[in-house]
Amino acid sequence: MLLIDTSVLIEYFRKTKKEETFFYSLAATQSTFGISAITKYEIMVGSNALQEEFWNQLFSNLTTVDFNEKIALEASLIKKELKAQGMVIGFEDIAIGATARANNYALATLNEKHFTKIANLKLVTR
Repeated sequence: MLLIDTSVLIEYFRKTKKEETFFYSLAATQSTFGISAITKYEIMVGSNALQEEFWNQLFSNLTTVDFNEKIALEASLIKKELKAQGMVIGFEDIAIGATARANNYALATLNEKHFTKIANLKLVTR
C-alpha cells in the first residue's frame, strides 16, 4: 500500500484537470492507496460543508490507517531524532511520517521539505 500525504490530495482537489495531478499519475502505477488518520483530520479541518461530499467520496476509496500506540511510539522516536539534529516539523507531518515508517509504507508527498528530514522514510515524489 502507498500512503498518500495531505499535499497530494489537496493538489488533486484544487486542480481542474485531474489528469495533471500527482495523485492521478500515481494511480497509473499503484493499485492500493491509504491515508493516515491525521491526513483525514487535516483535510476535514480545512474543508467546508460544500467540500465534504467530495472528500467523503474520495476517502471511501482509500484505506485509513488509524493513529495507534505503535504509531505514537514511532512518532516519539521521530520527534527525538529531529530534535537531536536541531530540526523542527509540525506534529501532523511527524504523525503522517510515523504512520508510513511504522508500517513500512512508502509515502507519496509534494512536501519534500518536511518529509526528507525524517530518517528511513521511503518517499515517492514527483
